[in-house]
Amino acid sequence: MLRINLPPTGPTRVTFADFRKYRLPIPSKGIKDRGKTETVLQFDNEDEAVIYADHLEEIVTGVSKNSPVRSILRDMVTAIRNDDTIRNYLEYSSIYTWVKNRVKTIRMAIKPSASFLKN
Repeated sequence: MLRINLPPTGPTRVTFADFRKYRLPIPSKGIKDRGKTETVLQFDNEDEAVIYADHLEEIVTGVSKNSPVRSILRDMVTAIRNDDTIRNYLEYSSIYTWVKNRVKTIRMAIKPSASFLKN
């Protein structure tokens, strides 16, 4: 089981009550509050954590800039992405590398180069 701590980065820490209040998706293995200092997200493995972070990033795009949910979501994504276990997983994951390279190729095909536009 993978546990990722959500340190209190904002004026208040993220709690289970925030998940209910804002109807945020809950990780696969749930959430635990550790005292009054931090909240812990629990996952089966690194892959689930990465998929969860990607899902949160998709939600952020639909939230207004002034909403408190936006900062909560960004803090959660940052905590997941900055976790050492997740970083190692992404760095050494061949599937992630393959997808990342394919996305670059697709972006280049969609967005032509400046020299192509001049002709």
